[in-house]
Amino acid sequence: MGLKMAEKRIIPLFPLPLVVCPEETLPLHIFEERYKAMIAYCRKERQPFGVSLAYNNKLYSVGCTVELEEIVNEYPDGRLDIITVGVMRYRMLETYKDKPYLRAAVEFFDDDGEPVDPTLRQRVITLHLKFIELLQGETTVEDYDFHERVSFRVAHSAGFDVLQKQKVLEMTNENKRLEMLIEHFEKIIPDIERTEEIKRRVRSNGHFKNLRSFDL
Repeated sequence: MGLKMAEKRIIPLFPLPLVVCPEETLPLHIFEERYKAMIAYCRKERQPFGVSLAYNNKLYSVGCTVELEEIVNEYPDGRLDIITVGVMRYRMLETYKDKPYLRAAVEFFDDDGEPVDPTLRQRVITLHLKFIELLQGETTVEDYDFHERVSFRVAHSAGFDVLQKQKVLEMTNENKRLEMLIEHFEKIIPDIERTEEIKRRVRSNGHFKNLRSFDL
């Protein structure tokens, strides 16, 4: 089910208030009749569908196709719990409303091919691990595949809002995405560290203390 570059195709579209990146796992609960029909079509034809950001009454033109990886639950009333995985980014050229669900003519695109700067890559991994450690309160072991685009992997759990993540999706240069992540982490990590310090101070104020008075 691979998609060739510069290929134009009409795909089913699922407008959602979120952004999915290539290789990112996206669990979905399908409950609306029109999307039950869409998933039935995708299963039958073994076709991907597009996830496009719908936010503040705007449908963003750049999205990412997802493939159906697993049907986790099928309910008697037709509702579904599914696992999908991001595949290829696209730009919408035109939308169609001839089915119960939206469809779009899209063209696919990928990165510009510039080699990845290993220094930027390692800096992002280091900062991401630090960020996760601060949030979870413990050191975690993350396995970063040498061949993967780390920016997409990290953007999922970087604390981005949807518009920041949409910007990551639209960028066609891995180094530029890595630079954006570094700038983001270098801004928010000190804020989190300060918040943690305040939390520690507040927690310590509620305990009985065995303190020796100073002789004055």
